[in-house]
Amino acid sequence: MINYLKSSISISSYDGCTIGCKYCILSTLGERECVKKITDEEKLVEELLNFRLYTKEIPISVNNQTDPFLNQEVFESTIKILKIMEERQMENPVLVITKGYINDRQAQILSQINLNLIILYTFSGLSEVLENRSEKQQIKTMERLSKLKNIKLINYYRPVIEGLNTDVKTIEKVANIVLKYCGASIISGIRINSYLKKVLTDLNIKIPSKYDPDHKVLLPETYNKILDVFKSLDKHYPVFKKTSCGVSYVLKRPDYNGHSARIYYCKPTCISYPICIGNSKIGFCSTECPNYDICKKESEKQITRGDFQEALTKIDKPNSNFQINEHFIKLEGTYWQEEVSFLRHLTKKNIKADKLLKRKDEFLISQ
Repeated sequence: MINYLKSSISISSYDGCTIGCKYCILSTLGERECVKKITDEEKLVEELLNFRLYTKEIPISVNNQTDPFLNQEVFESTIKILKIMEERQMENPVLVITKGYINDRQAQILSQINLNLIILYTFSGLSEVLENRSEKQQIKTMERLSKLKNIKLINYYRPVIEGLNTDVKTIEKVANIVLKYCGASIISGIRINSYLKKVLTDLNIKIPSKYDPDHKVLLPETYNKILDVFKSLDKHYPVFKKTSCGVSYVLKRPDYNGHSARIYYCKPTCISYPICIGNSKIGFCSTECPNYDICKKESEKQITRGDFQEALTKIDKPNSNFQINEHFIKLEGTYWQEEVSFLRHLTKKNIKADKLLKRKDEFLISQ
C-alpha cells in the first residue's frame, strides 16, 4: 500500500493495529483490530521506486498503516523493508512512527541498518490512559533507541488532548523523560471527525468547541504552555509544531513542506492560525526556531515559470494555469491532495489549489 501524505510517502506491508488507541482516526474505517499482511516487501519497494510521485528527497514512512513495532511479525516485515531500501541504496529520509516496544535483540538488529533513519516516538502522557501502552516499557524502548548511532530519535508529543495531557505536571513529567533520550519534540493536536467525537464523548472526554476532521487542532495557549515548560527545563531543546519542521531540523535542511510563509493564504478563522504565524506576527516563523535562518534563506529563492511548468509535467499537467505570487503559487482548477503535496515538496514553495480532491479513505475519515 502506497499513499502520498502531507509530510511523507507512506508505504505499508501490513494493515491494522491491535494497540487500540481510543483517538485513532483510522478506526473510522473499521476492522482495524484485524492485522493482516497486504503485500510483499520486495514488491512494495519496487512499486515505490516506480511510483509516479516518487523522488529521492521526500521522506518515506514505513508501515504506518499499522505500528512498525507492533509485534515480532510486523517488526520483521519492517526490518525487511528497511534492508531492501538499504540494498537499493535509497537516499530518502526514512521515518518510523511508533509507540511500540523493542527489546535488546531488536535494537541490535535496528543498529545494523544503514539508512537515513528517523524514529518518531509517540509519548505524550497518554500511554496508560488512552493507548493501552506500558509507560515503563515505552521509556525503556526510548532508552534503547537513544543509544543507536545510526538513527535520529524525535519525540512526538501527540495527540494533545485538553484536560488529559495539558496540565503542567503531566507536561513536566513527559519533558523530563524525553529530554534524556530525544533530539527534538514535535507537538501536535488531535484530529476529530464525527465518529471520534462520539467515541471520546462516550469516554467523558471533553471535545474542543472547534474540532476539525481535516486538521489536528491544537489551542495556541496550550501549545505555548507546553513549549514554555520544555524551555524552562532546557532552553536549547528544539520543539516544533509541524512534523516536516522537526524532520527537516534533524536532517539539517530547510522545511520541505514550506510552512514558513503559509500564513499568507491560511484562514484567520482557523483555530491554529495564531500558532502558525509565530511570535513575529509578520507571516513567517518565530526567530526562536533553530531552523529559522535556513528556512528563511530557502523561502527567498525565486522559482521561474519554466521551473514550475517542469514540475507540473511530473503530474501530467504541463499546461495548467498558475500564478506565482510573492509567498505562494496559486493553481487554477482541481487537483488531488497528493499532487499538491508533491509540488510543495518538490519546489519547497507554498502551493494553493482552487479545489482539492481526496482519496477515498481520506474522504471517509473527513466526515
